[in-house]
Amino acid sequence: MTDATLGGDAAPQGDDPVAVFERHRAELRRSRRNTNILLGVVFVAGLIWAAWTSDFLPQRLAEGVPRILEYFATILPQLEWDKLFLGRDAAGDAVPGSLTFWYADFWKYMGLLGITILMAVTGTILGTAGAFLMCFAASRNLAPNYAVFWFTRRFMEFCRGVPEILFALVFVFMVGIGPLAGVLAIAIHSAGALGKLFAEVNENASLKPVDGIKAVGGTWSERMMLGVFPQVAPNLISYALLRFEINVRASAVLGFVGAGGIGQELNRVVSFYSDDRVLAVLILIVLMVTIIDLISERVRSRFIGLESD
Repeated sequence: MTDATLGGDAAPQGDDPVAVFERHRAELRRSRRNTNILLGVVFVAGLIWAAWTSDFLPQRLAEGVPRILEYFATILPQLEWDKLFLGRDAAGDAVPGSLTFWYADFWKYMGLLGITILMAVTGTILGTAGAFLMCFAASRNLAPNYAVFWFTRRFMEFCRGVPEILFALVFVFMVGIGPLAGVLAIAIHSAGALGKLFAEVNENASLKPVDGIKAVGGTWSERMMLGVFPQVAPNLISYALLRFEINVRASAVLGFVGAGGIGQELNRVVSFYSDDRVLAVLILIVLMVTIIDLISERVRSRFIGLESD
């Protein structure tokens, strides 16, 4: 009886559990390795196909480098050290070989840079306002209903899905050549891009204040403005400033399709002259973008610090 009982309590004979575990782990590793190899082959094949389709060949790159150097040689200014800092002569003409001669249209360029910055400022403000109006309805956990959420999300996708330069082309045809077309293009694209970012920030906000305002009879608008906005305001401002940096660069490019600003002047000197004036404008654009990026970065850091506090 005792032997039977002991025999019944004994563990069934079979494979060693350690061996079973090791065999299962080996199978998983083999399966993962095969999957990684397959994905690697697909990735390499896709990369080769993309390079072939885009004609991205080392030979063409090697042939193009000398041409780039040749072009830059044509737009370098002919400066002379002994005349570098000379001003204008008695007749009011700049001395060839001086910085004054190179930047003879300096104040014209500065005015166009100012227009470019104002285009970015105005477009960013309008786009931020549009994004702010749409972001609460585009938040999955805050929208009044699914239909409003779906429609708002699709509209924002359209706004950010169409490049600014295409919007600018349409508005140049509609309102004519000038900064207004660029402002409208930047505003619409910014509304779509910022709206998505704002909505994602809203979805991470705590709903406890919202529930409290709802419990005392607050409307949907009051719940958004009093329960959500104070939580997300620093992040919204930070994103808006980041978008402003992007819009400064975009506004410099939109001028190529007639949307005003320094880009329009750059297009003119490239098309008609292609001399040292091209480099003069390019240097000013790079300096403008760099200075604005540095200032905006410091301002954004302050808001991010406030949000973390």
